[in-house]
Amino acid sequence: MPPELLALVAHHCRRINAYLARAQHLQTLHGDDMRQWQRLVLYALTDALAHNHLLVGTLAAYLQRQDLPPDLLRRYLQSPDTDRYITREAVEHLDGLTGAVPEEAAEPVWTAIGRRIARDGG
Repeated sequence: MPPELLALVAHHCRRINAYLARAQHLQTLHGDDMRQWQRLVLYALTDALAHNHLLVGTLAAYLQRQDLPPDLLRRYLQSPDTDRYITREAVEHLDGLTGAVPEEAAEPVWTAIGRRIARDGG
């Protein structure tokens, strides 16, 4: 298993777990204020979802680059549409993880974050 992929999973799982824990903890902080709780719990949950989506997309992009058969990738993703997960951001993130040189003059944010994850091990 490539160490940068292990670092990727570790990094995003930590972030996802932190957002989920925040969503659970908000009940104790804002249990009496329904509007405040609704707003903050949805922020935390959608942040967790965004990290999960980026993680899945980055791993899927990696498998795609490794020439995993498209039918098998769709089966792993449990989706007929791989583009749903393999977004521009996921590809940029993978480029950072794998040390690819960006085509643009300014390095995309997710590429830089991917480089940091690969460098720091998660």
